[in-house]
Amino acid sequence: MTTARLREELRASGLNAWGVADVETWDQAVGPERRSTALLPGARAILVFGSGGGALWEAFLADLRDDPRRLAEEAHPLDAFVERRVRAADAALGNAPRRWFFASATAELHLDFRVLASLAGLGRRSRLGLLLHPDFGVWLGLRAACFLTEPLAATGPLPGDPCEGCPAPCVSACPGEAFPGGHWQVDPCAAFHTASPLCASSCAARSACVAAPGARYDADEYLYHYDRARGRARLRELVGLPEQDDAYEGVGPHWQTWRRKVRVTAEQGA
Repeated sequence: MTTARLREELRASGLNAWGVADVETWDQAVGPERRSTALLPGARAILVFGSGGGALWEAFLADLRDDPRRLAEEAHPLDAFVERRVRAADAALGNAPRRWFFASATAELHLDFRVLASLAGLGRRSRLGLLLHPDFGVWLGLRAACFLTEPLAATGPLPGDPCEGCPAPCVSACPGEAFPGGHWQVDPCAAFHTASPLCASSCAARSACVAAPGARYDADEYLYHYDRARGRARLRELVGLPEQDDAYEGVGPHWQTWRRKVRVTAEQGA
């Protein structure tokens, strides 16, 4: 098994953040359906991959420009790109028993990648509810995880509070009052998205974060993540795909279904 080769291949595709989570700690944090005994009996390590800054977006655009039909045929083209590249790189692991999971809209089983990535040292939970990576700040996407029966040393979690000493411009920037007590909460955020279009294409709180300004997404990537319909239209422009050739309009994110998909903690028992 060669994890170094796997990491290099995935880094070339924009998955430039990675770490190893401890299996026992993961099992203590989640409900029985998502413990290693249910997902991959005998698992001894969890590889976790993310994308920081614009590297994944650039690789994704290059792939679509080579073959714009991929955009026309995928409801979630970025997720499909990640899975395709991971499946191709997986051969580097040889015959070692493993099981991949993806942080995608169509995943058969949703894992809380925030927990996985935190355990793997990809960042610490910020006031925003997002992980804050040492190099990429809150401009980190969590993409894939591989449960392995081979032992690997855990690389996290990282110590400390990443927001300690910060004046919290994210809190004052939020128009939806989604930071009761100074930390983001999903329920007021989701309620505001339902009631108001103000945050339909952006997140003022995330944009206000002062960490890692050089890693911020560019305007096209930002739009895609926050407004899939407009973001998909912009993708068609960028790769030269006529609108009439696209079978999809762009879907998500679905704020009101988020909690049901990610009921994964031990206390929640799912």
